[in-house]
Amino acid sequence: MKNKFLLSFLLAFCVTVGTAQEQKMSTTEISTFQSVMGKASQVKTLTADFVQYKKVGYVKNELVSSGKFYVKNPDKLAWFYNSPTAYTMVFNNKKMMIEEKGKKKTMDIGRSKQFEKISQAIQSNMNGGTYQGTEFSPSYFQTNKLYILKLNPIAKEVKKAMKQLVVSFDKTTYQVVEVMLLDNSNGSTRFVFTNQKINAALADSVFDL
Repeated sequence: MKNKFLLSFLLAFCVTVGTAQEQKMSTTEISTFQSVMGKASQVKTLTADFVQYKKVGYVKNELVSSGKFYVKNPDKLAWFYNSPTAYTMVFNNKKMMIEEKGKKKTMDIGRSKQFEKISQAIQSNMNGGTYQGTEFSPSYFQTNKLYILKLNPIAKEVKKAMKQLVVSFDKTTYQVVEVMLLDNSNGSTRFVFTNQKINAALADSVFDL
């Protein structure tokens, strides 16, 4: 019975694309990973398809959405949902803009550390596997296919917004293939990225609502 419970727990919180069990990296492996990521081409722009899997508390079924994801460094990030409903969320110059059902709303994320730090963490880790901020404590894991960076919040305001941020990198392409946010109410939001296009021309107008 105990083993069945453990298996269910691992499946519920699995953040890997493959089936191999993740293992914690050694100090040498972390150094190698960071060195490889540092030599990879810096991401100036990124376009990708995404599927979002949202789990609310102890509800059995996940809510599934999909759309397009855009990044333009240093401070532009956008989510364009097209299924099951149209919804747009843009982070641009410390402003978060939302459009839903034809209605637009803008808020200053500089006044909301939760949104600011979460968006910064996602965007900064699109560029590589070295976390140098002070809001999170990083730990490093891997499977046969993935490098996995887990960020546990240290800053009080970030702790209020999330329990953990997990970023998974493909070992072949060194690109982010999955991001998972674990919240404080036993829920999670998992983004799986495909069809990534790196450093393609991307107009600033994409990030205007």
